[in-house]
Amino acid sequence: MRDARRLVGAILAFAAMVAPCLGADADRTEMKLIPAGFYMPFQRIKPADPQLSFAATPIAAFRLDAEPVTNAQFLAFVTAHPQWRKSQVKSLFADDRYLWRWPGDLALADAQSASEPVTNVSWFAAQAFCRERGLRLPTTDQWEYALADNGRDQTEIRARSLEWLAKPNPPRPGVVGVGPANGFGIRDMVALVWEWTLDFDAFAMTVESRDPNGKDSAQFCGGAAAGVTDPSDYPAFMRFALRASLKAAYTADNLGFRCAGEL
Repeated sequence: MRDARRLVGAILAFAAMVAPCLGADADRTEMKLIPAGFYMPFQRIKPADPQLSFAATPIAAFRLDAEPVTNAQFLAFVTAHPQWRKSQVKSLFADDRYLWRWPGDLALADAQSASEPVTNVSWFAAQAFCRERGLRLPTTDQWEYALADNGRDQTEIRARSLEWLAKPNPPRPGVVGVGPANGFGIRDMVALVWEWTLDFDAFAMTVESRDPNGKDSAQFCGGAAAGVTDPSDYPAFMRFALRASLKAAYTADNLGFRCAGEL
């Protein structure tokens, strides 16, 4: 009986220690309204509406998580949905590095990791998390539009992106919410982790992705750079190249996600 009491006491003490971190992060989800508008996509694609400018892409208003999903939030998800725990997820839906930083199915590395973005999650797992919230992953256009931020502070964003890309991956990502919010109120889109998008594989450069009947059929020649908006935008090249290299079951040490939704 005495041993049982000691065990219960130890469990309660541990819960009291981690609850402030886990509770704060599990409930910290905040979404921002991203207003409708147009933006200049990195890869120019002929719009369906012939009245629109070749480079202008219309974006309907949508909602977007202000920050990437944290380990604490994903822990709450896998607790409620055992099929997405690291020991139970099917290999069809995630590779063998799924949640590898977690020491157990329902255990985080330490208290600080609760506030760090969840990484080593597959597209399938990220989309399942968003669906559980009645949401989905943002499309590539939505993600890039939110980053473009109506043209605000783009020089600074590019500089921060280049600085981040020049450094090797750290042993673990930093905590979310430290970076400044952009004009839409969105944080940590660069310099923290890469992020999944709903249609991450929609921009692969293949013969099928060209327009064989139009004047633009040759724009992917010469290194596939002739059809981009700004050939000097190295961070955008890296984002599109990373997305094109992924498969839905892949995971990566610096790849996380955030959710989006309709109005």
